[in-house]
Amino acid sequence: MPTKLSILYLSYNEADIIAKSLASVEAVADEIILIDSGSTDSTVKIAENHGATVFHKPLDNWGNQRNWGLRKCQYNWILVIDCDEVLTDELVYSLQHFKRNVTETDQMPRAFKRVHYFKGKKMKFSGLQRDLITRLLPSGVLFNELMVHEKVRNQALLIEGSILHYTYKSSEHWHNKFQQYAKRQALDYDSKTGKVTAWHSVIKPSYRFFKHYVLKGGIFDGALGLEYSLWMFRAVKWRYDEIKKLRA
Repeated sequence: MPTKLSILYLSYNEADIIAKSLASVEAVADEIILIDSGSTDSTVKIAENHGATVFHKPLDNWGNQRNWGLRKCQYNWILVIDCDEVLTDELVYSLQHFKRNVTETDQMPRAFKRVHYFKGKKMKFSGLQRDLITRLLPSGVLFNELMVHEKVRNQALLIEGSILHYTYKSSEHWHNKFQQYAKRQALDYDSKTGKVTAWHSVIKPSYRFFKHYVLKGGIFDGALGLEYSLWMFRAVKWRYDEIKKLRA
C-alpha cells in the first residue's frame, strides 16, 4: 500500500499563485496543511477549495513557522513547498514512485532541484542553476529556526524532477520582499557580526554581485542576470544597514 504524504504550505497573501501550486500537488497529496499568517486576500478560501486544512498562526520566524506546521501533519512523510512553487510532471512521477516504494525503516530526507523564474524568464545561471532543496521529510526532521532562509541540515538523497519557483510578482513586491528579508536576516546575523564597517557595507555586497554576475554566470542571463545580481548586492548591503539600525 502506498505511503501517505502530507503537503505543508506557509502562506500570506498568495492568491495570485497558490491555486497553480495546489493543482500541481493533487496527484500526490493525501493531506494538505496550510499555515496562514494573516492573509487579507482569498488565499485561505482557495486553499480550502482544494481540500486544505488551514491553521492560523502569526509569523514569528520562518523556521519556527515551518516546524509548527510539520507537527500539524498526520502522515510520516511530508512534502514542504512554498505557495509560489509548482511541481513538474517529472517530480510528481518521482514522488509517486517514492510513495509506492519507500520502506518503513527509511528515514532519509529527499532533495530535488529548484528552477527559478525571474520576471517570467527561466534563469539558467546567476547562481541559481544548482539549487537543490531538501523538502521531502520524514516526520521528526525539522528546519533550523532562522528568521529567514531556514533549511534542513540533514543529509538527503536526490530524486529526479524539479520544482518551478515563481518568486517575482511585481517591482513593488520584490523591493518590499528584500527589505523584509534584510530586517529578518539582521536579527539572525546581529549576534555573530562585529562592528559593521566598510567590509560589510561595501566589500561583501560588491563580492556578492561579482559572484552572481561573473563567477556564477549571471552575464549569460543577459539583462535579467545583471538586474538579479544587483539585487544580490542590495540584499547583503541592506542586511548590514539593518544591523546598524538595530544597534542605534
